[in-house]
Amino acid sequence: MEAVSCIFCGDRGTRPYHAENGYEAVACEGCGLVFVTPRPTEGEMKRLYEGQETKVDLGLQIRNVERAVYEARRALDLIGRHAASGRLLEIGSAAGYFLREARARGFSPTGIDITGPFVRYATEVLGVDVHEGTLASVELSPGSFDVVYHRNVLSHLAYPLDAFRQMHALLRPGGLLVFQTGNVAELPGERWAGTNELDLPDHLYHFGEKQLRLLAERTGFEILDVQRYALLLHEPAPRAALLRLQSLFRTKGKPAAPKPQKDKAAPFVVPTEVPPARLLQTLEVLVDGYITYDLGAVASKEGRRATLVVVARAR
Repeated sequence: MEAVSCIFCGDRGTRPYHAENGYEAVACEGCGLVFVTPRPTEGEMKRLYEGQETKVDLGLQIRNVERAVYEARRALDLIGRHAASGRLLEIGSAAGYFLREARARGFSPTGIDITGPFVRYATEVLGVDVHEGTLASVELSPGSFDVVYHRNVLSHLAYPLDAFRQMHALLRPGGLLVFQTGNVAELPGERWAGTNELDLPDHLYHFGEKQLRLLAERTGFEILDVQRYALLLHEPAPRAALLRLQSLFRTKGKPAAPKPQKDKAAPFVVPTEVPPARLLQTLEVLVDGYITYDLGAVASKEGRRATLVVVARAR
């Protein structure tokens, strides 16, 4: 475990924000950044991920090909407005589905992921180029990428300022950084009372638009666009209704069988082929996507949990 201070303000002071899973997130009194302290070291986080002791379910992420492909195509549509081809780096490439879709769009993709089983699946099953490690440990040529992309990775980064400076160094002049993250720091800590929704300690930092602009400014990026999508399905009433509907369709009116207890001692076995597409899950993802990205783009966003999609250029 290690204690940390605000990456923007240092030891200016903090206030309690939210506690879960035996960890505490605090908010900086100066800029409002929300972060976990004390926190597991980077090496300990790698052990927790690969031991399935966090909420990152390796098997589920590999099976959830329908959602991964949908999200990849949405992101690539956005990237395509600014860059149609070139060398693309994904940080936190997980099972590798985004890289596979990027290759199909004409990019030359490379991925980085800290989790060994994901890397083996992406390279051996999907045939994409992925390196195991972090930005700090994987050797990549400076100025060699046209696009750097990551989705829901920023909150996992142990050293966000260092990581963004490394991303900047990997991009050619004028290269594109596109990433997606949440707006937790814009919301009061009471919003999460009694929940484990912040996924501590999987998520070490939580930002809002203000803090993202600080991050870009201090690491050499010019923000071109910030798109905001209200997460309507995370509101209490719609979320409860969706869970009921999912339960009805998946069990056909019958009680769900109890889930088997996970054997933490058993190592994760990497699949040898891509899971087949499932019609019900495909339809569910399309509905979720319409609510999130289409309705969420026009819904009232004041005080709502939201996804922020940032497009920035290396200065």
